[in-house]
Amino acid sequence: MKFKKTFITILVFALAFTTFNAQESKAKIKEIAAQFVKGADIQDATLLQKVLEPNSIQYVLMGGKFNIFTANQYITMVEEKKLGGKPRKITFKHAEFLSKNLAVVVLNAVSSEYDFLYQISLGISNNDKWKIIGVSTEINGI
Repeated sequence: MKFKKTFITILVFALAFTTFNAQESKAKIKEIAAQFVKGADIQDATLLQKVLEPNSIQYVLMGGKFNIFTANQYITMVEEKKLGGKPRKITFKHAEFLSKNLAVVVLNAVSSEYDFLYQISLGISNNDKWKIIGVSTEINGI
């Protein structure tokens, strides 16, 4: 009987620790996705460089037409103030780990003019940091 109580106690602690780590990890990928949005909002190219994998691609659907940007093109447009500059309110829709090295975050970022729906794919880079490896965006007017 004592073994059973000890086993159950250990199991409860293990489950609680696993749940805590999963929530902490989800918070990390959400934070990176939020930094991506904030980087454009405040036109901070350095912040975008920290979260974007240099070879990442962004697909933007607006007005029924796709536009495709590399990470460098996107960062340059933000740096030159051709994009961004308006604060947006972020609402997270979904965050999920696809494996230990891949994750996806879905969020809305709404400004006074536009509603951005993002699907952000993340991967673990060689230095064990999460990076954005791909972005699909739909932009609609308010």
